[in-house]
Amino acid sequence: MTGTGSDTTVREIERRAAAAWPAAFAEERDGWLLRHTPGVGRQRSNSALPPPPGTGTPGIGLVERFYGERGLPVRVQVSPAEEHGELDAALAEAGYRRTGVTAVLTAPTEKVVAATASAPPLPVRLADTPDRWLGVFTELDGHDDSAAVGREVLSRVPSPAAFLSVAVEDRPAGMGLVVAAGEWAGVFCMATAPDRRRTGVAAAVLAAGARWARGRGAERLYLQVERDNEAALGLYTRAGFSPSHGYHYRVRP
Repeated sequence: MTGTGSDTTVREIERRAAAAWPAAFAEERDGWLLRHTPGVGRQRSNSALPPPPGTGTPGIGLVERFYGERGLPVRVQVSPAEEHGELDAALAEAGYRRTGVTAVLTAPTEKVVAATASAPPLPVRLADTPDRWLGVFTELDGHDDSAAVGREVLSRVPSPAAFLSVAVEDRPAGMGLVVAAGEWAGVFCMATAPDRRRTGVAAAVLAAGARWARGRGAERLYLQVERDNEAALGLYTRAGFSPSHGYHYRVRP
């Protein structure tokens, strides 16, 4: 994937994304951001972000000690992948397996607002706290740790944030989360009920989220999507997003 962002912008996005999806425990050690969230299986909640390349990055030993002391798999988020070829090769040589290949996309907020203007006029509910929205998340997220994610991660999301949902016939049909910070806003937790896919629900949620971000002064949007999710990639491309960079995880067996 060809990146479009500068090195500074890419690193800014990664740090903003880490703050928008907060770990229960996070600390900086020699440039590494070490994250751990008990009870949550998501890779982004339990992985280490490396320092920028060329800054005297130490060996992987401190990361292995951090997770080893907690009885957890040692997991590194190789991000941005384009900047960490040396680290990635060293981890591969050490037997770390590659997983979770992800594309990071960005777009001017105004471009997304314009591109989604024709989204179906569904009633998108917007809340600034996750209280009622967590039930929608648990139903649509579809993972064993959804309740734990709600409790340990989503309840910690920093303000301002928009928790978006759509109901059809009194049943959750779609959801999303937008977290603003300065000129950027991140899009997370986009999901649609299986029987409501390809009906414009996701486009309506994205449109409402982009308008909300514009109202909070966020000039640009970013989001993360796994590379094999062709339906989501299509939606975001049509909405005006383009590739910034990529990342994946390396996990020690």
